[in-house]
Amino acid sequence: MKIGIVGPADRAVAWEEHLRPHRLVSEVTIVPKLSSVGEVDACLLFDESKGRLKTVLNAVKQGYHVFLIAPLLTDTRQVEQVYHAAEEANVQLQFSHWPTLAPASKWMNKKVAKPTFIQITRELNYSNYLESGHPFDYYWVDELAFCLRWINGAVHHIDLRTVELSKDHLYALHMLLRFDSGATANIYVNTASSANNHHRHAADHNFLLDCDVLEQTVRLGEEDQNQNLHFSRQSFDATKSAGLAALEFIKSIQLNRPTIYNGFHLLELSKTMDKINNRLART
Repeated sequence: MKIGIVGPADRAVAWEEHLRPHRLVSEVTIVPKLSSVGEVDACLLFDESKGRLKTVLNAVKQGYHVFLIAPLLTDTRQVEQVYHAAEEANVQLQFSHWPTLAPASKWMNKKVAKPTFIQITRELNYSNYLESGHPFDYYWVDELAFCLRWINGAVHHIDLRTVELSKDHLYALHMLLRFDSGATANIYVNTASSANNHHRHAADHNFLLDCDVLEQTVRLGEEDQNQNLHFSRQSFDATKSAGLAALEFIKSIQLNRPTIYNGFHLLELSKTMDKINNRLART
């Protein structure tokens, strides 16, 4: 399999190291633009421009399997175009949604395949929030995508509350999602906290999970035969996320199966985002 890496050389070289060890990869080409990639089977695209979905669409139309390594972009019309084009071309699409691709998340997904309950708390020290330069929605869109991907069902109700002290200045958000399956997901984001805190809780009828995202640890609770609750703890290395993501992409191409976060997932996120943005515009 020949793979092209399109983007800045420094980032491309780092990702080349993740691809080289795989026996299925026979050649890796690094180029600055898609037009220079030549004859390859798949592309890793580094493109954080507003037009990055158009670049993905061009790659798909040329028959390349594509892994876009950039923040999720939720323009429903463009996402729908890319999704349908990939389906018609029978190529695999993967997007770099790191909360889903992280080793801790993948381990939790194996323990709880269909959570009935998700609770996410993300609090940021206000000074850290200002220094980050990211807009408010940067901190909750990934969490929304995480819930939608894990529960993997239709949302039939969204309850939304925000904290604004002046127009267009959101400081906190509380969102409750109800799914057709009966599952619920609750997302709370506060950018005016005194300390940083980021936890993802989830449960089904067998396990309780508490992921400390900042520490990359997961606390697992389960009952014994006497219905006493016992806990164990797992630690994970988030630096392995990129290598595992590259492996997932290659395996999906090899086995002709959907990637771990693909066009369908991004389209569902985009449609849900449209509903939420309409609600926010009315508040």
